[in-house]
Amino acid sequence: ILFTIVLPSYLVLIIYCRIVYRTHLTSTSKSLPSKKVPEFVRNVTATMRLSLISTPLDKRNRIWRLKFLLLQFSTFIEYIVNSSQPAYLFKALEDYFRQVYNSPYYVLGNGIAVNSHQLVKRYLQEIRPRKDYELLAWEVSQSLITFSNFTTIFLSTDDPDVKLGRTIVFQWLHAFPHNLQNGNFETNSQLARILPRQMNEKPTADVVYQSVGEVLFFLATGGELTKDERAAFIEGVKNPMIFFPNWFNFLLNGHSLERKNLRSYYALLQAFARYENGPALQAAFAAAEKKKSHEEVLKFLTVVFCIAGSPAPAKLAVTVIDRLWADKEKNVRLFKKNPHNFIKECARLDKVVPTVNVLATDEIAAEIGNSFQSQDIKIPENTPIHCSLVNANRDETVFQNPDEFLPDRPDLNKIIVWNGVEEDVTNPDKSKRPIRYCPGHDLAIDVTQFVAERFLPIIDDADDEQEQKKTDTIESASHDKEEQQKDNNEKDMVLFDRKTRQLNEMEKKRCWKTLDTYTKLVYLLMKTAVSESNQSPSRAIDIRPPLNFPVEKLGIFRIDMAKFIPSWDEDEPNGSGLSRKLARWLVNSTLWDFYDCLAEFDTLEQAFAWRARVFPELPLPNVVYTDMFSDEAVSRLAFFGCACHYTQRIGNGWKPGCGIPEQKLLTNAVYVNDMTGLSIFRVRKPFERYGAAVYFDKDFQLIAIYWCHANRLIEKNDQFWEHAKYVWRSSFFAYVTICDHLIVTHMIECNAFVTATRKCLPSDHPLRVFLKPFTYHTVSVNYQAAVSLVNRRGLVHRIWAFDYDEFLKVCDYISANYKFRLLPEFISPTMSPKNNHVSREEWDKAYPIYSDTKEFWRIIQQYVANFFHITYHLRVEIDPDDDNDEKRVDKDVCDDKLPVDSYMMDFIDDLCKQLGIPGITSLKRFVDVLSQLIADSTGIHEHVGQISDYMIDPRFIGAKLQEGREMQNIQTYTQILILTVVTGLRMPGIMEDWSHLIEHNQDYEKNLKNYQDFKSQLRKLSKRVDESNKTRRYPFQSFNPRFIECSTSV
Repeated sequence: ILFTIVLPSYLVLIIYCRIVYRTHLTSTSKSLPSKKVPEFVRNVTATMRLSLISTPLDKRNRIWRLKFLLLQFSTFIEYIVNSSQPAYLFKALEDYFRQVYNSPYYVLGNGIAVNSHQLVKRYLQEIRPRKDYELLAWEVSQSLITFSNFTTIFLSTDDPDVKLGRTIVFQWLHAFPHNLQNGNFETNSQLARILPRQMNEKPTADVVYQSVGEVLFFLATGGELTKDERAAFIEGVKNPMIFFPNWFNFLLNGHSLERKNLRSYYALLQAFARYENGPALQAAFAAAEKKKSHEEVLKFLTVVFCIAGSPAPAKLAVTVIDRLWADKEKNVRLFKKNPHNFIKECARLDKVVPTVNVLATDEIAAEIGNSFQSQDIKIPENTPIHCSLVNANRDETVFQNPDEFLPDRPDLNKIIVWNGVEEDVTNPDKSKRPIRYCPGHDLAIDVTQFVAERFLPIIDDADDEQEQKKTDTIESASHDKEEQQKDNNEKDMVLFDRKTRQLNEMEKKRCWKTLDTYTKLVYLLMKTAVSESNQSPSRAIDIRPPLNFPVEKLGIFRIDMAKFIPSWDEDEPNGSGLSRKLARWLVNSTLWDFYDCLAEFDTLEQAFAWRARVFPELPLPNVVYTDMFSDEAVSRLAFFGCACHYTQRIGNGWKPGCGIPEQKLLTNAVYVNDMTGLSIFRVRKPFERYGAAVYFDKDFQLIAIYWCHANRLIEKNDQFWEHAKYVWRSSFFAYVTICDHLIVTHMIECNAFVTATRKCLPSDHPLRVFLKPFTYHTVSVNYQAAVSLVNRRGLVHRIWAFDYDEFLKVCDYISANYKFRLLPEFISPTMSPKNNHVSREEWDKAYPIYSDTKEFWRIIQQYVANFFHITYHLRVEIDPDDDNDEKRVDKDVCDDKLPVDSYMMDFIDDLCKQLGIPGITSLKRFVDVLSQLIADSTGIHEHVGQISDYMIDPRFIGAKLQEGREMQNIQTYTQILILTVVTGLRMPGIMEDWSHLIEHNQDYEKNLKNYQDFKSQLRKLSKRVDESNKTRRYPFQSFNPRFIECSTSV
């Protein structure tokens, strides 16, 4: 029909318009509509529509209807080609009608339109609006009409359902469990997790749309949208077809786009239904006073969310962010000066809601008829009136310089955006506000501000730098003290990058040219992975219950490191897509040369600029190091860095490492951090061997360094002192990354954890369901690491200086010396407060990992023990707090036997075999082992795997050591930045909500309480860590639950 009838008819209409057009528009406007629709078509069809609209109702026959539909089709064409600036189209039509009819009214779509601020204000808030199922300039689809039977935006003001609907909306909004004005610790932590700060690269529109949707949904429910629901929200923003008439949707592929749009509404309806017991929806149900069913209320609020909560705030946020990035130096300052005014001025000039529609009352119809009195044109009552907000907000009689962006304009309170004039909408006296003003006015502005702040670009503002340190407006006004402390690393990073000069194109090309083909390819694949992750980030709500598949389906295979890992992941049941398989084949191809390019940056500033320009995706550090090279920085790393668990007090129990001099040579040494383990392994030429140990006195001051490559003890004032510090920093990073992170955490313990769980426990086994969040995506993560990172010629082989065979010897060495240990054994017993003769409080300031790991361990251990008590009615003794022995469970009520469960015994046997544990014969030991494996997947992985802290400066950490060089070369720095970005792709946070996995059986309430207590204890730990960091020598975030994921990422 579209191609055989409608389009040919439209072509005939164009010819007719060209023949009959005689009046040419004389316009003084500088902004003209698109020329894709000629002036003669636009104006003749407008005249024809006026004739049709003024036709009395009793004379509207089939011929009239056919003409009307053809002219409506013409309207759609006109609007679509002018959709980027509809104000220009509306202004051109108004100018034509003023010239021909001397009237401020003109025809648009199926009704009469007005542009003037005075008339728009009058029809929206001075005359009680009469409504119908109209939007933009035409009627909406039947799908939208029937989805909810009392969508108040389409009901006349006098309809009793309008008052009821607005009451429901107001009660719903006021009962939101979270808000941005006075958000608490949980609110700010969850929002920071949902929407991490991104400052170096402008986000795509889809990323902004998704961010607005997730923030709004979290505020409304306290929950999260699934992957499919996030896609549905974006679909609702981008696909407008549900707002078009039925006949038009029929022409466009038989309603398929409309149905797709409608499915997004139902997906979001299901999302809200999941949280129907939450405070906001319960308040909405109560406000309905049993006049509407719960289903009707849910559908109504879904429409409110999808119409008022999707396109408008989401697209306004994109407009704000586009303007911020278009002229950063100017607009970021304007935004910081007054965010709300900046947003309102963007809304004034924005096209998100071009028109608001009412129906003509007898009073309005008489006014319009009087305007066309000389032509004897009368408009029937209930004719649609389209009030152009985009033109009213550019009315020269109200706004000075209306086409200019001026957030400080004195007339800003005259804008009409939220169903009324702004000064009336914000009137403190609510009784004087417009009768149908938008209830979500404040929420929309707050959410837009919050999202814009999360994507706020960096500007060079040296004059403001000191003030920025004190009261940086990057943080939202809603952030409390804990959140402000969390944002310190963001501020520090902003201040650091402000000083980084821009990388010019010539420098970029020169640095890019030095990279080998493999590095270039992996970089491009990294960009793709980041884009996919941003479009579909991991959320706890996406964790699905276990799947029931035979062991053979796991695809277990042996890798070069002599480890057996599965290749099939139930969290990616369809496996890798064709593009990912092709990318993996390309990366592992032998086509790419393997060589160490030693080309260096011309200057340090160039290296900083390369990082900032080429790696805007670099994860935000948990801690920003501003001092990286002093002796004090070495002390900080040894007692607060990712290798601090290797620091120990020198005593009778300390055994020197590989070739370290006798202790008598270091008479003043009290503490040592020994990173000499890798010194026995050969490296490629021209590099130096890894390995160094650092010594400290009783005040934690660095006094000497043992340098393995030179086999000598380096003391202060030695000519190699700075190089020796660089060697130790590089050695601890290599050892922790290869040993603790890659081999022990990923390939041994987490691999054993997920493999035994999925081999031995049925999909409906309570323990498997309980452990599911901690094994989420572990199979696919380990598989990707095995085939792309640690393989021959892989990224790890290229980053560090070992030949591949030697790297495998490193792996064998670590595996041979591996011994399963619990988190309390993670720290040397010499590093307890008692053995250092200080109070626990004082020791926490100097060595915080001790107290943080103990508290984290007890929380996990209690969570696991409670599971067995609830599910199997067995109680187990929990490790006591060193300072609170009275909390110990009475042994008389403990039952330390294992559950009688053959599946569980198989699970235990498989774990023991893989981890080298002699056996598990008691429930206490089993609880400890499970607690350790959970700690591995969460806190320990964060401690040893969070490496972006060390990548800001290429001089801080080296991957390869070279004589006389204390800065990474271009290729190595690029490769390690790629690794940092890839390992920074996040899993769901440990404080996110996976309560949907709890089985609804007779123990549901008990299991839910155990889960809620677990999350509550994690929140308390996070608050305690934040508070402790204020008095510690340096902040320590490794075991702060706000930064911890629920399972291992790369």
